[in-house]
Amino acid sequence: MKGLLLNITGNGKGKSTSAFGTIIRALGWDWNVALLQFVKGSNMNTGEQQFFQQLSSSKFIFEQLGCGYTWAQGNHAGSALEAWQRTEELLKQPKLQLLVLDELNVALDQHLLDINEVITALQNRPAPLNVIITGRGAPQKLLEISDLISRIDSVKHPFDSGISAREGLDF
Repeated sequence: MKGLLLNITGNGKGKSTSAFGTIIRALGWDWNVALLQFVKGSNMNTGEQQFFQQLSSSKFIFEQLGCGYTWAQGNHAGSALEAWQRTEELLKQPKLQLLVLDELNVALDQHLLDINEVITALQNRPAPLNVIITGRGAPQKLLEISDLISRIDSVKHPFDSGISAREGLDF
């Protein structure tokens, strides 16, 4: 059976959270799963980092390869390239059933990676491998090859009222 390519994009909150829920579901079925984060890095203390590091096993890979928020200083292009190289390794793993590329859309939107190279690699992945891509600004070319597109829109957000991100809810 051919794996699906899912893209969760939009300006609303919940893109990564949706992918994390799918990870839980897949692990519940004893799938081999990998999660690579393209923006968040080990320098960021997040709830998902604390949780997923406890789950590391032969069935689950979790790696934060980014260098933090893209508006902050850092070698974002270098980090994105490193994350993409790791992605290419995982795309060749025949036993992997779900690969989540958290905030890959952001790296592509910021032109940190070559969109054509990404599309070619995704199209040439092993047939049964399912891939979820998250992040704002999904490029149209990537959406065109996606089997499922979910756009999460922001109707109202506490940040708009001056309320900052909260531990446990936002990170």
